[in-house]
Amino acid sequence: MHNISITELAFEKMLMLVKMAPLYFRYQQEKKWVRRQPGTAVPIALGRLHGKTLGIIGLGNVGRRIAYVGKAFGMRVIATRRSARKISHARNVDIVYPREQLGQLMAESDFVTMVLPSTPETKHIVGEKELRMMKPTAFLINVGRGDTVDEEALVRALEEKWIAGAGLDAFTVEPLPKESKLWDLPNVILTPHLAGPMENFLQRVTNLFCENLKRYIEGERLFNVTDKKHGY
Repeated sequence: MHNISITELAFEKMLMLVKMAPLYFRYQQEKKWVRRQPGTAVPIALGRLHGKTLGIIGLGNVGRRIAYVGKAFGMRVIATRRSARKISHARNVDIVYPREQLGQLMAESDFVTMVLPSTPETKHIVGEKELRMMKPTAFLINVGRGDTVDEEALVRALEEKWIAGAGLDAFTVEPLPKESKLWDLPNVILTPHLAGPMENFLQRVTNLFCENLKRYIEGERLFNVTDKKHGY
């Protein structure tokens, strides 16, 4: 249901971070025209997505959509998938790594995008070890579930510049507590877990339910069946 809306939010965060949108929004509010690095004659050079490596942790419906859009931006796309047993390839994905090679993905990626469900297996799958493997110029994007990231380790990574920044839509505790350091970090873009909602949501859900009811009556395979053993 949410693969397009979540994908769009993920790329919104990537673009805002790489194009320094929060900084220039602040300049706009202050009515400042800033085209050079303060105190120098060096022009400010904005980053871009083209040519960068996009790492996707979780190659499900949303992950595949993110890969598709990443390719449209001209990015190199790599991913990890729970079911992968060896290094392979997939549509719009240059390399699919087994979960055991998550560290390789973290080290190669300019943008690490997390779209994992919350299960005992995925809790804190990205912690201090994985964050320290990332490039100091890389960004972490989490549009999955908050407890898949060790939030305390992430705060340290952002404060101490292990990584360049983060775009977060999900958190360990929601609503995010007012005392969380994430609110005030200049290299973080936050949204209150709103990647999923979309226009005409109730109509879309109703249409899906009716289609599944028809399929159930006719003995056909249903859409979006949950594997209760895996938790998603």
